[in-house]
Order: sequence, then C-alpha cells, then structure tokens
Amino acid sequence: MLNRPVSVLPGVGEKKAKVLKGLGLVTVRDVLFSFPRTYKDFQRVLRPEEVQPGETQLVQGPLLHLSERPISQGRRLVQATLGGQLGLTWFVYHRAVGPSFLCRKLQKAKQVWVYGLVKEGTLFPEMTSPEVYTSPPEHQGLMPVYPLVSGITNNQRVNWARAALRFVGELRECLPPELCTSYMDRQEAIRQIHFPADLPSYERARERLAFEELFLFHLGLQRGQRQRAGIAHAPDGELASRFLARLPFELTDDQKAALLQVKEDMESPRPMRRLIQGEVGSGKTIVAEYGAVKAAASGGQVAMMVPTEVLAQQMAERFKASLGPLGIRVELLSGNMKTKEQDGVRRALAAGEVDVVVGTHALITDKVEYRNLTLAIVDEQHRFGVRQRAALLGKGNPDLLVMSATPIPRSLALTIYGDLDITEIRQLPAHRQPVDTRLIHPNRRADVYRYVLSRVQQGEQAYVVFPLVEESEHVDLKAAVQEMEELRKGLLAEARVGLIHGQMGREKEEVFQAFARGELDVLIATTVVEVGMNVPNATVMVIENAERFGLAQLHQLRGRVGRGKKPGICFLLAYSNSPQARARLEVVRRSNDGFFIAEEDLRLRGPGDLLGVRQWGQPLFRLADLQRDRELLQAAAEAVRELLSRDALLAGYPELAAELDHFPI
Repeated sequence: MLNRPVSVLPGVGEKKAKVLKGLGLVTVRDVLFSFPRTYKDFQRVLRPEEVQPGETQLVQGPLLHLSERPISQGRRLVQATLGGQLGLTWFVYHRAVGPSFLCRKLQKAKQVWVYGLVKEGTLFPEMTSPEVYTSPPEHQGLMPVYPLVSGITNNQRVNWARAALRFVGELRECLPPELCTSYMDRQEAIRQIHFPADLPSYERARERLAFEELFLFHLGLQRGQRQRAGIAHAPDGELASRFLARLPFELTDDQKAALLQVKEDMESPRPMRRLIQGEVGSGKTIVAEYGAVKAAASGGQVAMMVPTEVLAQQMAERFKASLGPLGIRVELLSGNMKTKEQDGVRRALAAGEVDVVVGTHALITDKVEYRNLTLAIVDEQHRFGVRQRAALLGKGNPDLLVMSATPIPRSLALTIYGDLDITEIRQLPAHRQPVDTRLIHPNRRADVYRYVLSRVQQGEQAYVVFPLVEESEHVDLKAAVQEMEELRKGLLAEARVGLIHGQMGREKEEVFQAFARGELDVLIATTVVEVGMNVPNATVMVIENAERFGLAQLHQLRGRVGRGKKPGICFLLAYSNSPQARARLEVVRRSNDGFFIAEEDLRLRGPGDLLGVRQWGQPLFRLADLQRDRELLQAAAEAVRELLSRDALLAGYPELAAELDHFPI
C-alpha cells in the first residue's frame, strides 16, 4: 500500500524517518508526490570556450593553474582555470597542515567536469563553488534536485524516489475517464516527473500533474462552497465617522470605491466574500481597518489572519494605534507568545472582551473560540489554503475579506478566486512616491554598496536580497551564505548587518525584529523579505542576481522600501547578458504598475523556466504555476463545473473523492 511508512524504503531508519517527517514525508505516497524543485541539466557537456554567462552549465576541460591559499580562521581559497578559459573558485574549511581534501582531489585530476552558474569575470567567465567531478557524472540527462533539510542529501532523496517508484503501480487514476485521454497516464507521469527521459517527457508529465492539481484545487473550492445566511451589519454610525475623520491623508478614488463596496457587502444579508487586490503600498489596510470598525460597531468580533509572526505583530500594533483610540480592543495571538499570554487572549475572545484579534494559524486552532465572530480578514491569500480559510470561517458565521498585494491579471484572478468578488486598488496615495529602480551591471557592484553605506550613515536602512536558496548536497546554501558573509565583512563592514536564510528557525524572526526596531542597518536575506513587512526607515534595496526572480517578486520586494517620508531606491544587479533577461528586467525598471508588470510577466515568461528558480508565494501547488498554466487553470475550472453539474456529490467518482482528501487545500 502507498500508505506504508517511509521506513520501508532502503536506508530509512528511525532517525532518517524523523528527519523526513520534517519535510512532510511520512508515507511512500508522500515520497512519490514530493517532486523535484528543479533539475540539473547534464544533457549537454560544453567546452570552456562555449559557456554563456548567466546560465547554469556542465563544462568539461583540463584543470590548469591550480592554487590554494589561506584566507582567515581556517578558511582557504582554492582557484583554478578550466583550459585557461573559465575561472573556478572554491571556499573551503581546512585547519590542518598541507593541502585541503578538495585541492588533493583536483591535483590528481587531468580532466574535470564542473557544474554551476557562469558569471562574467574580469578576464574570462567564472564559476564560484561549482560542483566538481573527476569522472563523467553518473546521471546523464536531467538530474532531479529535491527539497532538503539538514541531515539529508540529494543522492539519498534520489535513491528513495527510485525505491518509492516500485510501488507506483498501486496508484489509481483519479481523473474522470473523459479527461484522461488528453493527458499522460498518471503512473507514467509520476515516473517521468522524478526521472525525465528527456525534456518533452518532462513537459508532458508536468502538464498532466499540474492539470490534476488545478482540477483538485477547483473541485475543493467549488464543492466546499456552502450557502450560509449572511450577517447584516448596522449602517455606519459615529464610530465609522470618527475613524474616517482621523485618517491623516485623503483617500484615493480607488480606496473610496473599495470602502463603499465593503460597506454595501457588510450591510447586506448576503455573506460577503470579497478579494481586495491592491498595488504595493496602495493602502489596502485602510479597507481592512474600516471593515473592523464596522464589525465592532455592530457588536461583532474580527479575526485577521496573516502569514508570519513578524507581520502579525506589525499589523496588531498598527490596528491598536488606529482603532484603540476609538475604544476598540485589539489583541495579538501568536505562537511566539508565552502560554499564559495566549491563554489570556483566548479567554478574552471567548468572553467577547476582545473586538479585533490579529494572528497567524493560531487563530484557527481548536483552543480558540469566539463569542461573536462576524468578520474574518485573511491577508496575503496565496499563503493560505482553502481549508485554512474555511477553518477560520467555521469559527462563526463571518463575512470574509481577503487582502492580496500580488497583482495578477483580472481574468486570471477571476479563475483562481472564482468564489470571491474582486475589488482592485490601483492608485497610490499621494504621499507614496514610486521607487526609483535602476538596472546595474556587476562591474558597478562596489559603487552600489558604497551608496548603501552613504544612506546608512544618514540614519537610513537597507535590504540586500539574494535568490531563494535551499540546502543541497553540493553546498549551494554554504556558497550563498559564504557570499553574504564576504559582503558583510567586506563592502558592508562599516554597517550593522543582519543575515537570514531559509534554514534558520526562530532566529530568523529575531533578526527581522531587530531590523524593524532599527538595531540593524542592513538586512541580507536568501529568502524573500516578508511580504507586508513595514519598516518606514528602509529606503534602499539591492537585489543580487535579479534575473533569477519573477517580475512580480521583484515588484513585491522593492515595495518594502520608500514606505516612510523618504523616497526609495532599488538596484537590480543582473549577471546575465541574455536579451530575454534584459527585456524582463527593463519592464520592472520602467514601470511601477504591478498590474501591468503582471501582464508583461505572463507575456514574457512564455512556456516557463524549467531549470530556473521556481516562483515564490504559491505553496498550494507542487507544480502548477498560476501564470504559466493559465489555459490549464481555465480548462480545469470548466471541467469541474461540468462535473459538479452532473454529480455534485461525486457519487460516481469514488477515486476522485478519495484523492480530494489527500489534496492540501
């Protein structure tokens, strides 16, 4: 059975099983459905003179000019060239006398194969910390690369995936028969997604599994809709008037229209189910605050669920500042709080003593009870699944207001959020200035960081963002952290610098908080700077390897600066010379319109980016990309509507109903 524990796989004992549980891998089925996050392209071996900067490539050649020298505290710099035409650099730790293990390994090799990202160099192209092989790599073609945690290597994940595929014959088809003819067989798709025979096989497998995800997503969304009686909140009175009168700035026309729609929704007996899709910095939170005031004035309670502890604390502080003077009690409920404090907030909620509570998943645990929940606000909807939203709605009979700062084309939004009415806020408030965005060549990198220091010396703060990195067998994470450490000790040595990456736990949030309090000048991150994180004193952002980010991501990131009285500036450091990469980045440089950027991203990305960095902010799907797969998404939505019109209870589709229970919505 596919529900066998992972311990049936070779090499998985009790200790490894516990580590795999941290990746969400408990059963053989989990291993089968934990897909590679990317692939190493070992299909073509290049000569040193054939490399292209900005590309990740496998290169073979004679190793020349090998040298090793100490740097500091046991760290050594190993350098060489491949055929005198490709520079190679590694940072290693070696405190013993004599050459390091890597240097000894390379000294014996006449020919080597290196795999890594090629960058422009002073004399010739360069690779930093590439993987190195002294014989041809065993795996030819597309090599799967899996999500990892400390204690697990990619080779182990590859072996376990192969072992799990022995059981794939037990996997039943879940799609209705009339849909199966258009796509690859499900079992074959699972085989090919883990170990593609070639690129076309990968594409067909991805299409099949992406459609399946989107179909199940829409099935859960549409099947889960329940007709409930709505709450007719009272018309605006003194409290709403006082709230609006206290606003320190004039509302934009879009904000006024959004407030009017929320007012009409909340006063109607029909349940409100509204998505506020707003430009970065467009003032969506004002709409949420207005809804909270309206609910509190009618004697109701408000729960606002946000994706991170940092954002929860910031949002709670903002709501306390804006609603507290109106006599509205606002509390934070966070997993980081002491148990005694959490218990106190929960008791107050159950007694009706709290009007507004802000928190993360803590708001939907079984321990939390509300006296009279009439409004649920979900911030950054793409971080939460449908079931989490439903769990919050299940705490009472509330109206629902969903806030998203990730502009997507309206036609796509209508498909993704088919159960929600959509409001767009495109205008920026008069006090928000567009972020000055500049596309910078790497040879001016030092100038950029000198500018960062000059702004820091004026009392301002800055972000430096690197592409998302996951720890892998060949020290991708160590190389990235090493690069950031070099930055901290070199070009930014005069500043107070904090460093975060994806393998950090609560320490990451502590660094975020220190930056928010002004105790750090510069925050360097390998993970996305939290969407919604508000540090008004941050005015500068540097994005390294900007070509590896999606356009919507870049637009989101730069929205973190210039949120105070001073204008923001964002430097895009791009290491690729390809015309396509340049064209994409020019879109962000020229425009501050997130909706336009979303359309251009969709147009320019074309068939997708198999070997690049996957888009962030879509954890609901393992493979599907809501922009790339627009046609699949629409086809899935239509297929679900047609199916439910025939069989709303799925009585004739037991395999599909069972599969829906496994789907993480």
